[in-house]
Amino acid sequence: ATVDQRKIDYGEAPKVLVDAQNTAKANKIGIWSIEQVATSTEAGDAPVEKSSANVSTIRLSEIRSGSNFYYHTVNDPAPKVMDESMKEFTTKYGTAGAPCDAKVGKVVAALFDDGTGKSWYRAKIVEKLSPSQASVLFLDHGNLAKVPIATHLRPLDDSLGIQRIPAVAKEASLALTVTRSLESDEGIDAARMLQSLCWGKDLTAQLLGTDENGKMAVTITSSGTEETINEELVASGLARAAKRQAVYALTNRMKDGSYVTKLADKLQAAEDVARKSRMGMWRYGDVGDDDVTEI
Repeated sequence: ATVDQRKIDYGEAPKVLVDAQNTAKANKIGIWSIEQVATSTEAGDAPVEKSSANVSTIRLSEIRSGSNFYYHTVNDPAPKVMDESMKEFTTKYGTAGAPCDAKVGKVVAALFDDGTGKSWYRAKIVEKLSPSQASVLFLDHGNLAKVPIATHLRPLDDSLGIQRIPAVAKEASLALTVTRSLESDEGIDAARMLQSLCWGKDLTAQLLGTDENGKMAVTITSSGTEETINEELVASGLARAAKRQAVYALTNRMKDGSYVTKLADKLQAAEDVARKSRMGMWRYGDVGDDDVTEI
């Protein structure tokens, strides 16, 4: 639990609660164990540096398409801590909605039932569907939902805002791997293949930095394999290798682009095999560039 910052600022919070919170902060207990984000930046910040490839063990938390997903880092305490903090929030306020500013981009608490009961979760409003309904993104898991504003939204405590604690679920895309949208059969098949290969497993991921769409570009390998999931999707005919412009753009964002260059060559080789074997999208012959939507 946290003490309302506004009450601290106005001197209305009991000293015993403020002292207890300061002790929890100092000892990094509970929600304070998650690294806090600075609320302001100094003028003249240095330009963004080029990224280096980092290896991390991850678990998918939400699949958006055959090449787009959200993930948690394995052994990172943040997901569990945030879930516990939002359960405390639910205990504190109950499950009734409350008036809040429901404009697009606003971070609020949104009600969701994960099968064990209703609870509040941190969410961002991504679309106002009507005066009474909104589409929200659950920031710590990556799933989307359409919710009634009056009963399923309420203001979020300042101490739980993303300015202080960043979203736990990180969005990523399979590097240089292009899949069709879920509106097509191949797009659905690609998402199902990604799910069958990755869901519920600890995965080794190469984090290559953000791509041109601002998503973390990654390659994934499952336990005991050397071939990346990226290559498997392309070899199955359910994805295509990205164009050279995308390869160049990602390589240019890295300190050492040799891994990306090698990956691009492997993906192109996998695509050539899929095309010759008439796999997946290639079963009726060549596919034009306009026939695949890059995610």
